Order: sequence, then structure tokens, then C-alpha cells
Amino acid sequence: MAFLATQRDGERIDNDAKFELALPETTIGRLQECGIVVDAKAVSRMHAKVVRDGSSYYIEDLKSRNGTFLNGQLIAGSEVLREGDRIRISDVELVFEGDSESVPDLFKGPAACNGTKFGVMMYDESETAQLSGSGSGSAKVEYRSSSDGLKMTATPEAKLEALMQINRNLGNVLAVDDVLPKVLESLFDIFPSADRGFVVMQTEAGDLVPRWVKTRGAHDETETMRISRTIIREVMSSGESILSIDAADDERFDSSQSIADFSIRSMICAPLKDADGNPFGALQIDSTQGGGQFMEEDTDLLSGVAAQAGIVINNARMHEHALKQKAVEQDLKLATEVQQAFLPDSEPAGTGYRVRSFYQAANHIGGDYFDYIELDNGRIGVVVADVVGHGVAAAMFMAKLSAETRFCLAREPDIAKAIVQLNDRMSRLQVERFITFLLVVIDSKSDCISIVNAGHMAPIVRVNTDGSICEPGEEESGLPIAIDGGMDYEAVEFKMNVGDLAVLYTDGINEAMDDQDEEFGMQRVRELTSEGGGAEAVKDRIVKAVLEHVGEAPPFDDMCLVVIERMEKELSNKEAVTIPDEVEVEVASGNIEVN
Repeated sequence: MAFLATQRDGERIDNDAKFELALPETTIGRLQECGIVVDAKAVSRMHAKVVRDGSSYYIEDLKSRNGTFLNGQLIAGSEVLREGDRIRISDVELVFEGDSESVPDLFKGPAACNGTKFGVMMYDESETAQLSGSGSGSAKVEYRSSSDGLKMTATPEAKLEALMQINRNLGNVLAVDDVLPKVLESLFDIFPSADRGFVVMQTEAGDLVPRWVKTRGAHDETETMRISRTIIREVMSSGESILSIDAADDERFDSSQSIADFSIRSMICAPLKDADGNPFGALQIDSTQGGGQFMEEDTDLLSGVAAQAGIVINNARMHEHALKQKAVEQDLKLATEVQQAFLPDSEPAGTGYRVRSFYQAANHIGGDYFDYIELDNGRIGVVVADVVGHGVAAAMFMAKLSAETRFCLAREPDIAKAIVQLNDRMSRLQVERFITFLLVVIDSKSDCISIVNAGHMAPIVRVNTDGSICEPGEEESGLPIAIDGGMDYEAVEFKMNVGDLAVLYTDGINEAMDDQDEEFGMQRVRELTSEGGGAEAVKDRIVKAVLEHVGEAPPFDDMCLVVIERMEKELSNKEAVTIPDEVEVEVASGNIEVN
């Protein structure tokens, strides 16, 4: 009597995968009602059937999606089966044998039964078996019998090769976006029953975001990938991997309607952990083909891959952070250069005053600001200002202040009214920052300087005749710029004699702190100013003392210092003494005689 033997690569395997063809028709497909259930996605619901006619058997394709092959040839209708014929359906190959005398003792005894039977052998299909990134070798798939039909599983050799490939992919990796998709591809070789695989990571805000997704076969780009957050959060909360043989009936997910909506039948989910063991995401594979696609040992395997992937992802994130930090530093370096362009590169000359300055930002860029602005009638406006705070935001506000200050002083000759306009324009920006602002206008044609103070420290003036210290304009100071519009400001005049000196500074000078959190102090600035010397000497003395006070402590705030010194007035060409042509001049013994 004819029957079928099962083969794998030409060798007999156990009789658990034999199917008896006792009925007139035996259907093959994914439906549980089929005589031979092949639970693979590429197999149609009713794929093919074997028809018995007396002692003859025929294979007939049932208009399947991917076709039925007989001895490597696609069949269009019904074909007779002969001894040793091989029927291929997707990755499954069935071997037909009809001569009972050719059956070895392996199939005789209680396990053997009369009639013709089908057996299943592993089939290597090049399109699906190639390992990701591997140029040689192929992953092999075995089919095991269960109450639900055939279940696909990778051979131990295939799993080992795929794991080795994953190790190669993850070794010394810094660009995770390029590698983890390959890891998912290798996981599909390890788990042939998986329909989907994905990596989900948690953002700083606590949201779960899919970072890498893979589906078996073609994927419609317009189709939305739906992922159950219930499973991911369960794994991240417990920190342990979970296996669900049939997720739809799993008590752990009774409250999750999404499990049923997604048609998840079997799944494994493993946590991704950082170096401290804190879960930051999950790696999941799942199947919609039916319960029992994954086994207990599969959980350990995926957990091992997830543990290694977690380390790689964590290292890569730190590397990405370092690259971003380097990019930020490059941007800050450029911003520093841009900010330096806003600051004057030389002191004003020909004004009868000597001006010296010092500027140092607490970070790469700062919010302190000083400038020399040419006004009408040969006047020079010296501005020292401090935007509250420091860093990028303060520097950007400072850049706006610089432009607006020049604009307002250019359009309005009355400096008090110009600062009123400046305050109104900066207040309209509605930025939650304010600016302390000090303007000192020097005029070579006058013995007086004009001062407009908007909430800043008054200039410290050293009187040359007696070395006394005063701070003009302190009582007339108005509110800082940009607090509110409609403010009035007052210009104050102060006489500067030859040798008198004014120190303008920001609070980064007087509030500079040492490692014991002690401030440098305004009184110390006054004392250093009163010790004598010109603008250069006073500037150097104050800067040196402040830096020595700070020592190794990190900078507390931006520092800005401008020193203005009244000099002897130099005669211009028009003011030089002229001698009439008719006057004779003799030079004798170093004396000038006029005849």
C-alpha cells in the first residue's frame, strides 16, 4: 500500500510531521479546518489540495496567492503525483511516496498507519533565508507539529549564525540608526514565525516612540504601524521580558482592547536597559499567525539580544550627545566671534579723553554690552549695559539692544529723549528680560560729560585735585530698560577736569565671587580707583584684583569695565600760534627772539 515518508535534506526525520491521506480530498492551507495546516503568512487560507482517485493521487492548486510547485515547476491545475514527487508551498516542501515496501522500519509499528501519508522537509529559500549583511550561508527553517498545525522554527545552526551576525553588527557601533534595522532583520532569521519586529524608546517627556520597525514581506508605506503600549509599559515597568503564547487570551492584557484590535496572537517583548539597569525602551517581535509561535527558550534568546542592544543604544546615545555637544560648542564659538563684532575694536581718539575697556563673558557669549557711538557735533557716546542673565538668550537680546541704541541716538539729538525711545522700543518686544543701562556722552568742546542712567550703577569718578570719589547721576537714575514703556529719563551734566577719571562697570565686577561665595564688593572698586594712575593703570589694577579674587571658582557673571580719563587738550592746527610774515625770528642759544 502506498504511503508518504518525511525527509529533511534527504534524511528521514521523526514521524511527528507525517500526514495521512485517508480522505478523498486533503486540503492544505492556513485555515484550521484544513487537513494539513501550514501556519505561514505566505500560504493562502486554502492553498492546495491532494485528491485521491482509487490508487492514484493528484495535487491541485486552489488559486493560491503564491502558487504551488511540483518538483520545482509551478502548476496551473491538477497534476498526478508519483513516487518521490516534491510539492512546495511557500517555504514548506511535502514529499509523496506511494510504495509501502519502500518504507523503512522507522515508520512501522504502532506509530505507522495504513494509507498514503505526507511528510514535511525543510526548504531553503534564497530570498528569505539570507542573513542580513551576510554574503554566504543561509538560514534554515524547520517545521514542528502541534495541535494548531505546523509551526516554523529556525534550526540551531540558523540561530547561531544569526546571533553571530547580530554581534558583528553591534560590535563597535556608534550609528545605531544604521545597525538596529539589521538586527531586526537577523531576528527574523532566528524567529521565522515573527510577522513584525520593532524597537520602541522612551523620550525625555515619557512618551513611547517607535524608532525602528520591520515587517515580514512587503510593507505598505501608507499603512500606519500600530503598536500596543500596554505590552511595552508592562515590560518597562517590571524590567523583565514577557512571553505571551496567545496574547488575546492572556490575563495580563485583559484590559487592553488594543491587543485584540491589533490581532496579536503570540509575542515576545524584552526591555532595553541603560548602564544603570533602568529600562528606556523595549524590543518586541510578534505574530498574528496563531498561538504558540514562540517558546520559552525564545524569551531567553530575545532577552540576550535586547541586553546587548541596550548597551549599544546607550553608548550610541552618549556618542550622539557628545557630537551634539561638539556642534553646540562650534556654534557657540561662532556666536562668540559674532558677538565680538558687536563690541568696539578700538577706543575713540581725538576727543580729549583716554578710554580703556575690558570684557569677559561668563560663558562663550554673554549679556554684558559696551559700545562707543559717534554722535553729532563730534560727541562720543560711551554705553555700558547689562542684560539680566547670561548665555545665548542674553546675548541675542544684547544684539537687539545694540542696534536699537545706535538707531535711537542717531535720530534723536537729545540723549534723555533718545533713551526714552529706546526703552519704549525694547519694551514692545515683550521679552521677559530687562537691561540696566548707562550712557556717558563726552564732548571735546566742553568740560562736562552728560550722564543718563537707567537702573545701572553710577560711574565712580575720581577727582584729580584731591583724589576724592563721587558717583554722579545716582539719584537721577531711572528704571532699567524694557521693564515698561512710557518711562522718563534725565540727563545729568558733570564737570571733568584734566586728570579726572570715571569708571563704568557691570555687576560682574563688584559681584564677582570667590570659592567661598564672597563678593568682590563695590567698596573695593572705589578703593582701587582712588589709588591713582591713568585709565590704563586703573583698568589693569581692577581687572587683576577681580581675577585674583575669583581664583579657580567658575565665572559667576559676565564682566565689563570701561575707564574714561580727561586728558590735556591738544591744540588743533587751527588753534596753533601763528607768527605774521613781517616778524623776523632769530634762534640763538636755544632762545627765540622776536624783532
